[in-house]
Amino acid sequence: LIGAGQGFQALERWDGQIQLVPTGAIQAREMVGDPDPIDVPGMQSLLTELFGEENVRFESRAPFLVSMVLDGALDRVGEQRCTQFIKKASTFMKNVDGVFLRFARSMKFPIRDLQFPLVLLIFESDDDFESYAQLATGGRGISAANIAGFYSILTNWLAVRMSTCDTFEVPLHEAIHQQMYNRVLQRLAPIPKWFDEGIATGFEANGQNINVHPVQVNSRYARQSQRLATGVDWRTIIADDQAFTADVLAGDAYTLAWCLHWMLVTQHEDAYQDYVAGLSQLTPLAELGNRERLQLFEETFGHSVREMQSGFGPAIELGIRRQKVDLRDPMRPGYVEQQQQLGAVQVKAVGNGQGLVGAEGRLKNISPLRSMTYYVTIETQGGQYADWVLPDVRPSQTVNLPPKIANHAIPGARTGPSTAFQVWIRSVAAESPTAEQWKDGRVPGPVTGR
Repeated sequence: LIGAGQGFQALERWDGQIQLVPTGAIQAREMVGDPDPIDVPGMQSLLTELFGEENVRFESRAPFLVSMVLDGALDRVGEQRCTQFIKKASTFMKNVDGVFLRFARSMKFPIRDLQFPLVLLIFESDDDFESYAQLATGGRGISAANIAGFYSILTNWLAVRMSTCDTFEVPLHEAIHQQMYNRVLQRLAPIPKWFDEGIATGFEANGQNINVHPVQVNSRYARQSQRLATGVDWRTIIADDQAFTADVLAGDAYTLAWCLHWMLVTQHEDAYQDYVAGLSQLTPLAELGNRERLQLFEETFGHSVREMQSGFGPAIELGIRRQKVDLRDPMRPGYVEQQQQLGAVQVKAVGNGQGLVGAEGRLKNISPLRSMTYYVTIETQGGQYADWVLPDVRPSQTVNLPPKIANHAIPGARTGPSTAFQVWIRSVAAESPTAEQWKDGRVPGPVTGR
């Protein structure tokens, strides 16, 4: 028993998962010793039973167990690629461990020893990931289709789409959550979401070399903060987590969380250390109301939220100058990027001067395991679409999307002039029957409409 409150008892199981039991359902209690925690071989057996022996591949490098959940059989070359890939993922997670611990020690976090293996699940199939996400989250929070990866407080596992491992940005963000809740914070404690996401965004980097930590200025979030500089009250996210669980608002909330966390860790280091120490003492299923959260914040830091927010602009400008941060957007004007279904597309809008829009660009196969066949559509708000079939694209290969105008009517959509469009990517294994159908012209058509 690790906590009680809000009508539940929280039981930590031998495998590291937390089981919530309604207090009213408990008829008798017997005091027994703590179970021996699961080890890496035991966790590997558990995951094999859950996903099927033929579907999982493992790489263990203490304290991590990386598990790849496959979307079908691999040939000999594919198995070799899979082995190399999960070794790379394991090395990356080990690097995360070192970077996090260096920062935590520099900030005098109260660090505890790990009790369980740290699990990373990588799903090759988006459909499999979304099914697992729906099950693990119970459908709460951001919809599964809009989640790139997540750390579950109940299972203690980190799960990501394989497509996010092209840069490892998402696994890095979620691994920081896993580190915090296994080394510093108590799972199911009332930790404000802004702090959770603020420290995780502080570590975000682009690529496998982790060269960013929360004291540094993140160019992307600093650039986005300029757009949100006015009209947003920091007290909103300090007192309430709601913005982080809405599909529409979450992006802005994460930017604000980065701003707030950066301000605290760089301008109020001593109080920040006290605040983290206080959060580490919060117990599972305890309650912390909105007013209490705001009061705890202002009492710990000795300033009102408004005072801190008013000081952010000058502080970030100074940080940008001192660290020589380039705030230019790396995305070229007129280009759109999209990642779906193991494909990464970069397209540029083109037009024909008659109210129709189209695109040209390129697609990269971001599956490290197998060749894929892709079906790409651009679908305009004016009810037209263009499509491409891109067969037999090898792992990491980039192919061109030749210029096309969206002049096919989307079934069920109202047609008219438009300059805006969405990009949709669908993919299947290159050797699959569906791939042969697409190459023969039997394609699924647009996503929107009907």
